[in-house]
Amino acid sequence: MKILISITISVFLMAACSQSNAQKNMTVGELHAIEFTDDNEQLVLDVRTPQEYAEGKISGSQNLDVLKTDLFTTSIEKLDKEKTYYVICRSGSRSQKAADLMTEAGFKNVKNITGGMQAWEAANFPVEK
Repeated sequence: MKILISITISVFLMAACSQSNAQKNMTVGELHAIEFTDDNEQLVLDVRTPQEYAEGKISGSQNLDVLKTDLFTTSIEKLDKEKTYYVICRSGSRSQKAADLMTEAGFKNVKNITGGMQAWEAANFPVEK
């Protein structure tokens, strides 16, 4: 019985660790510090509505509205699951939902940006209109 409990706990911990390795939270400061290159191995994915995105965005980001769940789910199937995705929204809630969906879909490196664009702008980081 003790062996069965130990095995069950081990399996649970391994599953929890693999989930946390695939996804973590980052601050806007950590995101701003990243030097993006032209190798396209990492991408800022802005999951706000197109209207919000048009009001101000991070340079080089791509927009994919998570509120249109079916379209979002279909669209992420076309993305490379090996790349690193930094997911941002207005405040951090929608990006967490999007990051969860991406992790469940098998993406290897998904980072939720806490505080979202509100925190980005509050830190006076550059915004492209």
